[in-house]
Amino acid sequence: AMQSGDEDVARKLLLERETIKEKLLKTLKGLSEEKKRLTAMESNVEALETRALEIESLLRRSVGAASVKDASDMNMGLSLEQEDPLLRKFKDLGM
Repeated sequence: AMQSGDEDVARKLLLERETIKEKLLKTLKGLSEEKKRLTAMESNVEALETRALEIESLLRRSVGAASVKDASDMNMGLSLEQEDPLLRKFKDLGM
């Protein structure tokens, strides 16, 4: 536009170019901020996954320990192999 001598068109195009340039800079800044947010979120997801695996492991151990304890408790009170102390006393006395 300047080569043809039309200053008004050249000024209009220059202003339009500056407006577009400002929008581009704003968009690039927003993109940079969103990339930072994405990185932080990915890091948080990894931390949550690690913690979930830890909790799952603890739950499995807890359930396993509870099962062993329950089985042990059942053997203490309900086992057929253990002789009743009163019956043993009678047998010892010959009754």
